[in-house]
Amino acid sequence: MFNGEATDNELTQIRQWVNADKANRDAFYHERALFDALQLNTVQRENHTRKQSVPLWKWIGSAAAAVIALFLLYNIQIFTHKNIQPEIAFNTIKVPAGQRVEVTLSDGTHLWLNARSEFSYPVSFNGDKREVHLKGEAFFDVAKDKDKKFIVNAGRCEVEVLGTQFNVEAYNENDFSTALIRGSVKVTDKSQPDESVVLEPNNAVSLNNGKLTVTPITDFNPYSWKEGLITFKDINFKDLMKKLEKNYGISIVVDNHTLDNYACSGKFRISDGIEQVLRALQQDAHFTFERESGSEIRIR
Repeated sequence: MFNGEATDNELTQIRQWVNADKANRDAFYHERALFDALQLNTVQRENHTRKQSVPLWKWIGSAAAAVIALFLLYNIQIFTHKNIQPEIAFNTIKVPAGQRVEVTLSDGTHLWLNARSEFSYPVSFNGDKREVHLKGEAFFDVAKDKDKKFIVNAGRCEVEVLGTQFNVEAYNENDFSTALIRGSVKVTDKSQPDESVVLEPNNAVSLNNGKLTVTPITDFNPYSWKEGLITFKDINFKDLMKKLEKNYGISIVVDNHTLDNYACSGKFRISDGIEQVLRALQQDAHFTFERESGSEIRIR
């Protein structure tokens, strides 16, 4: 090959072999280097024993071999470059506080994004899987495709599905839960890949002290947010305030400790705003509230 005797067909086969595997390329470079070293050693030995000009046909043969080697190397780079997958274009949606967004993906998957959520997804699903990224909360109705599993990367955890309805909440690294309404999902803690859970419908999994914990769903009201509602039943007042903080992107400081054991129930439109929700709660619980800044409310 290196001495210029390879045919066009042989050169094509060599290029395909070299381009097929990194080990093949390494072997090619090694053999080329060895060939060049032997050629140089032969020339030096001949020059040492006799001062004689190299015949023209030998010079032409060596030049042809060099040209072939350069041709192969050049084409290896081109072929390798062509095999690199083009960078996938992603769309990113950021939902403001107090709002929600409805999205349909290119595969027909339908989802709702809750307030203060960030969602990234490819313009089209061209590979062997459908992978998206979520920070916040979303309700998914995944289009079935048995050949392309659907994967939600949600911070520390990953949710893998084929076709199903489920809710994912992951506003920060250690705040994660998935509730399965229909179908089947597999949830994996990426920090502990051996720790995974396969959920059955009407069950939820969440991170509890760093471990995935499964519990049955007894109240489906919390998932009505996708209809634009804040619905809660017998929820602790402080837990409700945390939920409102997530929805409206505001800090709520509770100084009134008589509310520590107060359980709330109610239903509100998210678009009503946090102050309207608090005024409604005042009808049953005794407290006052004041907006101390644009991003903080204090309850006394």
